[in-house]
Amino acid sequence: MVIYIFGHKNPDTDSVVSAIVYSNFINSNGVKSTAVCLNNINNETKFVLDSLNIPAPKVISKLKDGEKIIMMDHNEAGQSIENLDKLEIEEIIDHHKFNFKSNAPINIRAEKIGSTCSIVFKILKEKNYNLSKKEAKLLISGIISDTLFFRSPTSTEEDKQIVEKLNSIAGIKNLEEYSLEMFHAKSNVEHLGAEDLIKMDYKEYEFHNKKYGIGVIETTSPKSILKRKKEIIDAIEKLKEKEKLEGVLLSVIDILNEHNSTIVAGEHEAEILRAAFGGKEIEHNLYSLGPVISRKKQIIPKLEEHFKA
Repeated sequence: MVIYIFGHKNPDTDSVVSAIVYSNFINSNGVKSTAVCLNNINNETKFVLDSLNIPAPKVISKLKDGEKIIMMDHNEAGQSIENLDKLEIEEIIDHHKFNFKSNAPINIRAEKIGSTCSIVFKILKEKNYNLSKKEAKLLISGIISDTLFFRSPTSTEEDKQIVEKLNSIAGIKNLEEYSLEMFHAKSNVEHLGAEDLIKMDYKEYEFHNKKYGIGVIETTSPKSILKRKKEIIDAIEKLKEKEKLEGVLLSVIDILNEHNSTIVAGEHEAEILRAAFGGKEIEHNLYSLGPVISRKKQIIPKLEEHFKA
């Protein structure tokens, strides 16, 4: 039986490349596995895979009941495959908070670190697995992406040390230049419709038993996104109605200047932001959150604190 390895519903570079490298490791132990995606990859991930002549994993939405899986970079059912409750979870490797219930024992590796790729590196080192040059570059790419090349508050000194060790294998001449190439590729989103923009890096959360969608666009060209604000707001309103969401927030993160401009579609979202982040005025449906650039470490905790009050 094949073990299917995948990240969350809206794949990012960290979730995709960690699944590919971990699948290689599983296969090296004589167990058949394959990395798959739950949706199409973004342009940054495509850039990374194309640079190494690695095909993108196959896209799936569900599997046959009883199939074995490994969940990478996520643990919540709402962020995972459709029929998760009918599958056999072998393992979870993640660096997010846990909100997971299971009726059976599961191998779990969770660490407070900047990237799932960092955890994968540590596992493979413990298992004396010899990484190839390509695999090392994949893991570096995942760490760069998730930590915004160590700009994000989620990054740790250990992530930096791991990249140094990986680059002794990968041999990337200039990591700063490589990171900019990745971020510029991620910023090429002109071809995407407004809903696809919102869903590019998007997760749903429950606050007071009501669902909210929180999207993030990390870009080196925030103006190209913000000029489509009206179109995005219209798409947010349609998305709220279609998926029965109480609210949707979309943060446009200027990677190079480390600044967050959040698009606010309606007064409900405006009230939440003012209460959670301070009494700033919202101008032209935009709320400046300044250097708040991490959804996991800065945005969601503030929202949780607000809804608990």
